Amino acid sequence: MRNNEFDYKIKRTPVLLKPYFFIKPSISAIAIRVLIMLLVQILFLAISKSYHALGVICASTLGAACTALIGYFFKKDQGFTSIIVIVQGILIGMFLPENYPVVVVFFLAFMILSIEKIIFSNCVNSWVNVVCVAVIIAWSIGKMYFPECLVTSDFLSVKNPSALMVKNGIFPVYDFDNVITGVLNSTVLYWFKVTLPEGIISLLWDSHSVIPAFRFTLFTLFSSVFLFSDRAFSGIIPMVFTIVYGLLIRLVLPLITKAPLFQGDLILAFCTSGTIFTAVFLLQWFGTKPITIAGKIIYGIIAGCIAFLIAGCGYSAVGMCYTVLICNTVNLLIKVIEEKQNDKKLTRLVEVAEKLSDKEDEE
Repeated sequence: MRNNEFDYKIKRTPVLLKPYFFIKPSISAIAIRVLIMLLVQILFLAISKSYHALGVICASTLGAACTALIGYFFKKDQGFTSIIVIVQGILIGMFLPENYPVVVVFFLAFMILSIEKIIFSNCVNSWVNVVCVAVIIAWSIGKMYFPECLVTSDFLSVKNPSALMVKNGIFPVYDFDNVITGVLNSTVLYWFKVTLPEGIISLLWDSHSVIPAFRFTLFTLFSSVFLFSDRAFSGIIPMVFTIVYGLLIRLVLPLITKAPLFQGDLILAFCTSGTIFTAVFLLQWFGTKPITIAGKIIYGIIAGCIAFLIAGCGYSAVGMCYTVLICNTVNLLIKVIEEKQNDKKLTRLVEVAEKLSDKEDEE
């Protein structure tokens, strides 16, 4: 009777034509997730009537689409490669000011992405983040379009520079800010003896920066939850990066600016330079990050230190892009160390296997 039930279960079990499955999402699945999150950001730009920013993003995306079409028809690239190129085009537009000439944006995105495909023709992705390369080139040839740093020594010497900048009208305040701030201060934050300044909620929601990637910090945080929850991206590098950068801002920056000790402004640092956006979408792009856990931790620590040295307190137009490029270079050294460690492990495994085989032969 048991044999009959076992045979019946075997017959009822479906036979799959694809016996293999991914332990984590594939590159194409990750690219689609990133694309969805970027499209929602673009939707927010449309709702806020940021038509000039949408024009810049459309121009860079069109340049990327031309690159993808050429690769598809002439080099027979796979479909997921085209999706990655489109995502790179959108990211380029997100990091450019909304007043940047759209014609220049189109040709810049097309040329940079095309050169990447020519140089790294045998790889799906290069070791350097081409989005950051394009943004830095755009900044080099058109610095007048990028916002100037409005953070002065007077702001940094006070306890909460971001609150002072809100008070001076540098950051606009929404009508709902007072209601949400009052509720948080009287409920959750009251027990921690913390008071949230007026305007911080507005800054988290939309900083109104001319660079789209710097605007919707709160939604970018939600995007990180979506991308990291199912192992689409590893959360180790962004987490270590934000902790190290935040500690340096909180503890070390006041020593430099002669502000109150241990009172560095984290809101200003994380909401004005695209810090969170960079950590989520750029810092661990395909092919530009270490493989091992130890390598990722070291990479995140180095990234946090470099961001502090380059972007400082925040409000930097391209500081985070420079941070990513420098980290890409450091990653090459980390990968060499990782490969040597893997070779040593393989050598040990071979030695153990040979010893076991010798014992079996003796027996």
